[in-house]
Amino acid sequence: MATINTNVGRVSNALRTSVTTQGIASTQAQLLKVQNQLTTSQKISTPSEDPGAASVIMQLQKTLETRQAYLGNISKAQDQLNQVDSTIGDIQDKLQNAISVASSNVGSDVTPQQRADAAVVVQSLYAQMLTYGNTQANGVYVFGGDKSNAPPFSEALGGIQYLGSDTQLANSFDSGSPTAYTVGAAEVFGQVTGRVAGSATLTPRIDDTTRLADLGGASGNGIRLGSIVLSDGSTQKVIDLSGADSVGDVITRINNAGVGGITAGVDASGTAIELTTSGSDNITVNDAGAGSAAADLGILQKVGLGAGATLTGTSVQAKVTGLTPLNSINGGSLDLASGLKITNGTQSANLDFSTDSTVQDVLNRINNSGAGVRAQINAAGTGIDVLNLVQGTGLTIGENGGNTASSFGIRTFSTATSVASLNGGKGLNLVAGNDLRITQSDGLNVDVDLSGATTVNDILNAINTAASSAGSGLTASLATNGNGIVLTDVSGGALPTTVNSLNGSTTAQDLGLTTPAVGGVVTGADVNPVYASGMFAHLANLRDALQAGDQAAITAAGAALQADYDRTVQAHGLNGARLQDLNSRQTQTESQNAATTAALSNVQDVDYTEAITRFQTLQTALQASLQVAGKTLNMSLMDFLS
Repeated sequence: MATINTNVGRVSNALRTSVTTQGIASTQAQLLKVQNQLTTSQKISTPSEDPGAASVIMQLQKTLETRQAYLGNISKAQDQLNQVDSTIGDIQDKLQNAISVASSNVGSDVTPQQRADAAVVVQSLYAQMLTYGNTQANGVYVFGGDKSNAPPFSEALGGIQYLGSDTQLANSFDSGSPTAYTVGAAEVFGQVTGRVAGSATLTPRIDDTTRLADLGGASGNGIRLGSIVLSDGSTQKVIDLSGADSVGDVITRINNAGVGGITAGVDASGTAIELTTSGSDNITVNDAGAGSAAADLGILQKVGLGAGATLTGTSVQAKVTGLTPLNSINGGSLDLASGLKITNGTQSANLDFSTDSTVQDVLNRINNSGAGVRAQINAAGTGIDVLNLVQGTGLTIGENGGNTASSFGIRTFSTATSVASLNGGKGLNLVAGNDLRITQSDGLNVDVDLSGATTVNDILNAINTAASSAGSGLTASLATNGNGIVLTDVSGGALPTTVNSLNGSTTAQDLGLTTPAVGGVVTGADVNPVYASGMFAHLANLRDALQAGDQAAITAAGAALQADYDRTVQAHGLNGARLQDLNSRQTQTESQNAATTAALSNVQDVDYTEAITRFQTLQTALQASLQVAGKTLNMSLMDFLS
């Protein structure tokens, strides 16, 4: 019998077991993944499952979170603007009431008692306006600017003081720059501060410590650093000034360059940089490339001045800062010893600066005077301004025996004061011919024609000229204590010295010269107080005019309140525009969020129909695999032999 060799392929039990186990494990893993998806409603449980999709999900979630923050900001801003909208409406109602009171109390048929009763009504409106000024929305004072955590308006010194900020609240409502969304107090209530604009230019000396950032530069454009080219006529070097912080740094770098015998320093006036030479150097200075450092430093000199000549630069216009030493300003000519007198409403203070050493010391002393003012360096850095923070009170700043107020440029009634600015901008009621008669104690009359006078100095000259022409020793000058015009009568007569208006003018009253003479001296009042003129001041003026029965003043106050009403109409419109803009941003952001949410759902959220179908398929497959494995892995030797 022939035997046929047959090769029978065999699979080991170990391999069969391994393959079967791996298949079951794979199916179980897929089934677990689907179970997690059904439980969490998300396609991805961990970033490692799908790094690309996970990155997209994180970016979309971050975008949604950012936009949700924008929506929160918009909601808060809307709350404020809605409150402002309502408040302005209430303010307009009260202003109309006040205007009606003013118009109905002008005429000869109105009794003093009726006007007195009307004054009580206006006082009530005044108090209500203060309440409106301190309106809150979600704990924020809506008219306080960025100082919104405290009431912005407060009764002080007989008026209303503004304690808020001119800087408005701003926030981010989209990916652009922060946007202001509040309405300023001045836009609704009118001028909340009056300004004494410093008339004196305060020029500090420069030295090695002067910061370049505190210089206006020779051309007024600051100091734009770069490289300069310095030459002695035969040798030139490029000097890099970038990174210099002070005048001393510039001087050191020039001197370290060692160009001939050229040496840099500060000139004798203390206003410019100066280049000198110990030999016959012919100095030139140019800017390197398109730079402007030499020009800004005032030492640009393209053509030499000659052998051995000194190059004195032009002024670098040092700015005043809080750290500026007082003895460095205007050659140390400031009068600090005499001090000044400051009066605002019911508060007066005599300020002494003799122990002060810096500009900030002066600012602090004025600001801490309790006179409802704020002193600050002006925007140009050339002087000091003083703000009257109280609406309804007049601020005056005068001398205290010297010229301190004048040397700082903050005297409210000076020789340079414009005639047109007197009496709150009403000026003088001048007539054709003589406006003023000064009757001396000896009976001599000095008649004065003020036509053509444009400044207080012109008025003083006109009075003195008229006195001289009349053969009088009378002199007119400014008060050395306080403010006002002082008339000094040296005739020595027995009659009182008097001042009267002529030809129907009101010049004597307009110049504050109706005060009684003392010892032949008439000391006039300051008729150029600085007011913060706004709604509160106008209501107070109306109240006072009603109490005094002054019909002209009632009419003027009514006209001012009408202007206040017109301004609130504009503020109302501005507020509405901002609210409309926020509503538009809200709609746009919500629409963007809906689109982003849909995109996120496509990437992140599970499709339940597909997942359930897959779950059932995997479950059936797992069951089948387990059954097959059970039969296969449990086979014995007898199963193979049978």
